[in-house]
Amino acid sequence: MASYEIDLSREIASAFSKDGLVVKGKRVILKPNFVEVHPGRPINTHIQVIANVAEACLKLGASAVIVGEASGHRRDPWFSVLNPDLRAVLDKRVKCVDLNHGDAVRVANRGLRTGLSSFYIAEPVMRGDILISLPKLKTHHWMGVTLSLKNLFGVLPGIYYGWPKNLLHFRGIDNSILDLAETIKVHYTVIDGVVGMEGDGPIMGRAKRAGALIMSPFSLAADATAARLMGFDPERIPYLATAGRFMPGLNGSHISFRGENPKRFATRFDCLDEFKSMRGGPFW
Repeated sequence: MASYEIDLSREIASAFSKDGLVVKGKRVILKPNFVEVHPGRPINTHIQVIANVAEACLKLGASAVIVGEASGHRRDPWFSVLNPDLRAVLDKRVKCVDLNHGDAVRVANRGLRTGLSSFYIAEPVMRGDILISLPKLKTHHWMGVTLSLKNLFGVLPGIYYGWPKNLLHFRGIDNSILDLAETIKVHYTVIDGVVGMEGDGPIMGRAKRAGALIMSPFSLAADATAARLMGFDPERIPYLATAGRFMPGLNGSHISFRGENPKRFATRFDCLDEFKSMRGGPFW
């Protein structure tokens, strides 16, 4: 994908169908990654990617499409899902919901690595039939990379967990990622890797063009492929390696690709020194 200006909604709809994702008559929740607002830094999922995925869902007959996010830093949703720039590119049938302020549903924690017996998940997410994760391709100054699994922090309301989800940080970010991945069903992942972030991500890094959308019905397969595209070995990233014990998709030899050969997009994202041991490749 050379530019965000290209309409890929038909191609995305086709990929959904070929991968067996049925959205007709379903209530679809799109979960982008909105963290902070710094002009010129590719921190957040690009609004055109969100619009393309929303349009694909409408083309396939979704009964409702809702863009929801519990932004980790900004309390004011004007900086995330209620921003007029996002609203302007979305079909009028698409609803935008701030997940930080509102009702939540208590759900048993299936992982228990954090010691938390349950999670309070934003009520719109729990009422949805299909959850599609739309993370940004970025490095992370604590975890190495932040992709689809880490994106699940944004379904937990800030009024319960603080900003930036302090309780999850206190219990261990890796533990929290894994518990959420084991507890919450993500039906499809579309990673915005057209322009990602390298260096001191997920906020203070630099733009890095990869020119790709990484799509999969398996979250870990998407994350592992994205990590390899960035020049990291997912089996050297502790939380991804651990996720491979209970989720499919870590082993690259078990992943089949439709569309472009990932080798075309393989690059090398700069990172902080403490994560250089996670590098690997070439993978293709």
